[in-house]
Amino acid sequence: MRKIVDRNYLQSPELRNYLAAWRKHRVVLTDYVAMEAFKGDALANIASATEILREFPKQVIVLKSTSSIATLKGRRYGFTRRMIDRDQTRGFPEWCWHLARALAGDKNLRRQIVENGQEADTHLTRMRDDQQNYAENLDAMAKNFSEAELKTLRKHEPISDETFGKIQSHVLEMTAFLFAAHPGITELPPARELPYRFIFRYAMAGYLVALRWMSVGGATNVKPEKIRNDIVDCTYAAYATYFQGLLSDDAGANEIYADAKFLIGLFVATPPPADHVIKRLIRNSALSSADA
Repeated sequence: MRKIVDRNYLQSPELRNYLAAWRKHRVVLTDYVAMEAFKGDALANIASATEILREFPKQVIVLKSTSSIATLKGRRYGFTRRMIDRDQTRGFPEWCWHLARALAGDKNLRRQIVENGQEADTHLTRMRDDQQNYAENLDAMAKNFSEAELKTLRKHEPISDETFGKIQSHVLEMTAFLFAAHPGITELPPARELPYRFIFRYAMAGYLVALRWMSVGGATNVKPEKIRNDIVDCTYAAYATYFQGLLSDDAGANEIYADAKFLIGLFVATPPPADHVIKRLIRNSALSSADA
């Protein structure tokens, strides 16, 4: 069993119980959990964040970077296997040994960890600063829904086919925008591949977060740090749909994962949009990006 873990669960006693219960239980690490573990006082934080993992180093799987995974092609079979960074996974026990040496005073290794922490801080700060227009974008998105639909979303009641159709359209538009914005993607995916691509699943999770904010009246007075944290939760949820679940103490992250898994199942079960629809959406998104 392989499960994605988020930062808040790394120091949970339940993580130790999970790993100790069966030697085939695996924890899957993403680059975002690493960034959150390194940020701030890098040496102290990474030491505390990996204390439990270092007891079970051979039960840790390390994924490639999100940017690299976003470029992976293909459908269901073999996709998850190709997400794994084999070298970092095999090297995790050695990395634990290097961390122990750093904690014991090795100046060179301590400097490397501090540099990793600085890179993590820079990336997460940039993510926070990029959320300046998030509330405005939510308000614009909310105008696509009637008051009755927003009320239904607030109460988590069953939605109509019309409302689900809007959600489908919006997720495809978000997916198209993200494909157009990625510098490493030069070829459009066939429609039949779409539900298996990471960008699609990330867009789905991100849209679910947007729906949640819309259901409570928007994010006008919400701090950018909170919005940034929700977006990080989106990555955990999207990754978890490829594995056997999410290890998290955050109710919101678990809800996003469960909803994303359900909706992705609906997309897989229904006929995909025609390739020309995807191409048109991506072309329009690229033009919108250029105009912005």
